[in-house]
Parts: sequence; structure tokens; C-alpha cells
Amino acid sequence: MTLHRPVSTSRFDGALPEGFVTRLRAQLEDYGIPLEQRGTQLTARYAQAEIDLRLDHTGFAVQIAAEGEVPLHQCRESMIYFLDLALPEASTRMTWSGIGATRTPPNFHLASVLGTRRITPNFLRVEMACEGIAALLTGGMHFSLLLPPEGTSPRWPELTEQGRTIWPDGACALHRAAYTFVWLDAEAGRFAFDIFEHEGGRTTDWARRAVPGETVGVMGPGGGDFPEATHLLLAGDETALPAIRRILEHAPANARGTVILETASEQDRPALTVPEGIELRWLSRGDAGGLAAALEEITDIEDGQFVWVAAEKAIARTAKARFKALGLPRERGYFSAYWIKG
Repeated sequence: MTLHRPVSTSRFDGALPEGFVTRLRAQLEDYGIPLEQRGTQLTARYAQAEIDLRLDHTGFAVQIAAEGEVPLHQCRESMIYFLDLALPEASTRMTWSGIGATRTPPNFHLASVLGTRRITPNFLRVEMACEGIAALLTGGMHFSLLLPPEGTSPRWPELTEQGRTIWPDGACALHRAAYTFVWLDAEAGRFAFDIFEHEGGRTTDWARRAVPGETVGVMGPGGGDFPEATHLLLAGDETALPAIRRILEHAPANARGTVILETASEQDRPALTVPEGIELRWLSRGDAGGLAAALEEITDIEDGQFVWVAAEKAIARTAKARFKALGLPRERGYFSAYWIKG
């Protein structure tokens, strides 16, 4: 039996500027989405979706086929973003098929607080109830928490007829922060995530005061999926702990490699389920250069190795450049700035 794959199509009629395809290809490849061209047809694979763009003498037609409504929406939004960069006039003139009647994005959900509890001196665990949470099981291991301004009636993102998500701004602007599921029970409609506390943090302040029944928004999934490799190098600080924990829990039993984790306090080092073939190294911030120095000590990579690094922006950026210079293929690496030093 062939499963139904939702499709969204659109068309741009107008002269294409010189270098349009080159710019579009470069933007897609910057996000790890190689664009293949055969004559006037361009194709790309993007997170459970396929993009088919066909050039002709009057413009181009684009079709997106996906494995579900959520990846279809996410791919369409990404394509709109790439077209904004390559040909700004295009996306404002294009109307997409396959957009549902609802005016909220299909990857948006309302969630209510069930409770919070402290699990280490600087980590809070928040448990939530959310209908439709099964949609967040595939397509990435992160979600976005959306917090409305205090003392206001919340306004949530809306979807236009052109397929673009419009976010409330000004006094109604939402605080958006990415988090990793600790666990997700789709049948019960519940999930949990951990927050690393830091003074002045909007989410920290919210979690400390959150009461059962309080409603917030969540969107997802996104932010990268689990590495498909048996040889791993995982590195990060407290902010990356939840994500690294999930990667280790989903790693195959025969996985091998190294995990390097930096914390300011030894009390913020929870027990981790680590495959037998993986070495776990805990570092104390400030000792012998910490995480940045540990990554500098790595002088080579092996075939098939996947490198995953999430930490402060400067550390993540330096690591990305270093491993690229060592010959790490783009598709074998993930480097993300989880926070920025003030």
C-alpha cells in the first residue's frame, strides 16, 4: 500500500536574474542541503521532504512532497526563506497549494504545565501536557518553547495564505528558546525537558514561577536529528547536556567514541547511560582551558566519525572551522551555538 504524501506547489512568473541558481545552491548547501541540477530541473532532499524546482523560459515551478503535514510546512517555510535571499521579489508573489484552513502553523501546539522540580543544584525539570505531541516524535530532537510577555493576553504565530508564519511583535513578542525532550509519551500526551538555570534568563524566571495549568506554546520538532553513526565525538557544556544525554540513549549498543562534557559544578553531572565503547570525560570549567582546549587537542578524525558540538558561540564556531580544516565532511558534523557570552 502506498502511503499518502502531502504535496505543496507554487510558481513564479518573471525574469530570473543572472546567478539565481548559483545563489540558491550556495544557500541550500550552507544548511547542508545539496542541490542537484540536471538541465532545467533542480532537486534537493530536506528533512523528510523532497524539493523539485523546474526552470523554464517564463520563470520556475516548485513542488515539495513530504512524509507528513509538519515536514511539508517546515520545508515550505525554509524554501520561502531561501527564495527571499536568492530572489526577494519571488516569495511575495508566490501562492502555495496545500495550506490547510487553520491559521496556526501545523507544528504549533498549546501545552500546559504539570509541574516543575529540581534535579540538580542548577537544573529544573518541567513536565508538560500537550495534545498532538506525537507530531514531535520525528524530524528532530528539539522543540521551541514560546513564552508570551507577562501580564498580556497571548498572541500566537499565524499562517498566511502564502504559507509564511507571522510572529507577534512589539509588546506581544514571544520569547523563543530551544530545548531537548528528556522524554515524550505520545500516548499520554506528556513530555518533559530540563532547564539549566542562569540568573536573568527569561525561561529560568518562568520555570521558577510556573504553576500547574499555565499555558504556553511549543513548536517543533527541529534543531538536528540523532547522528546516524556508530563512531561519535560529542562535546558540550551544561546547555548541551540534555541533547547529549538523548543522543547517548539512542546510540546503538556497538557505538564507540568520546563524550567531552564541561560543567561549572560537579553536582550538575547526572548519571548518563553510555554505551560500553564510548569514553566519558567530565571537565571543570576553567581547568586547563576547559572544553575549548580539549577540542584543540584533537588532531585527526577517522572515516565514518560523526562530530557533534554544542556550546558557547565562540567555542562552537572555532570547533566547526577546526574540524573542517581536519577534513570532516559537512554531512558528518553538527556545530551549534547554544548560548552567547555576554
